[in-house]
Amino acid sequence: MWNNVNGNINRGESMRKRVTIEMIAKDAGVSKMTVSRAINNPEKLKRGTLIRILNSMKKYEYKPRFVARILAGSRSNTFGFIVKSNEDFVIPPFYGECVRAASNWFKKHNYRSMIFNMSDEQSASLFIDYVNSGLIDGLILFEGTHEKSLLKALKSNDIPVVLVGEDPGGTYDFYSVSSNNYNGARMAVEYLIAKGSREICYITGIGTKPSVEERLRAYTDVMCEHNLEAISVPAENTLRGGVKAVEELIEKHPSFDALFCFTDLIAIGALRGLRKRGFDVPKDVRVVGFDNIHISEYVFPSLTTVSQDMTLMGEIAARTLLQIMDETQPNDSEKHVKLPTRLIIRESA
Repeated sequence: MWNNVNGNINRGESMRKRVTIEMIAKDAGVSKMTVSRAINNPEKLKRGTLIRILNSMKKYEYKPRFVARILAGSRSNTFGFIVKSNEDFVIPPFYGECVRAASNWFKKHNYRSMIFNMSDEQSASLFIDYVNSGLIDGLILFEGTHEKSLLKALKSNDIPVVLVGEDPGGTYDFYSVSSNNYNGARMAVEYLIAKGSREICYITGIGTKPSVEERLRAYTDVMCEHNLEAISVPAENTLRGGVKAVEELIEKHPSFDALFCFTDLIAIGALRGLRKRGFDVPKDVRVVGFDNIHISEYVFPSLTTVSQDMTLMGEIAARTLLQIMDETQPNDSEKHVKLPTRLIIRESA
């Protein structure tokens, strides 16, 4: 009896050792490449396909090599990016530039990276599973994903985190890299005044994150210093948000001669809204954005904007996360890196 039991165990162990990715693919009715994608980039698969593959892996008790290493107490050598999509982009352009730079940095040091979209229920659930299973060594969070409940959970679970795009202060004591939002916004408004604009309206962001507050404060300060009326309207950080904000301004403050916008996405939407209503940019209205996303150079007219160095932000975030993991953290003076901005002058202003 005992021998039979041992024999069954041995046969079971032997079967598990022989399980291959080809077997999983055949059982799930997919290609080997799709199984590989389920292991390395599950967020890129349809929910039904991913579930079939995971069920096959569970059925055969198949564990990828990197999972086995983690179960043995090793690192996963995997970092996660936390993003949030909007109605225009799965990965908004600001995130995309930073992710590319950070991913390239990780690759140079033989680390893997994964993107989790918190706007997608399946991806958010997958993120929780990865964190709870120890499959993620550290995280990079982008502005727009800094919900207090998430930050609190990450802090309580002692997960290494670097925040990009916002400086949350000392509440959660995370490392961060962001831009000097106040100086960048001042630069934009002062430029518009120097060009002769006097009725400058600001299409601001929504929420209480630091970048919203700092850019609004800079706009208000400059307008006050020049004895000009400060008029701002909030907008969603989308193309449609910019269009809707222009419609509101035309209805309530039709004499405006310049627009400063919280982001390039809002500014590009504003350009569309102005053209629909017959305005000539920059002859009738000057428009300035913020971010300098790649597409801002190619819209018509090309967008004058405040440039954030998104590539450098991504590289600094990746480097900082590796330093935290290797317990060689930067000193306190480098805990909250704030990069300078610069004004990129194009056709819209």
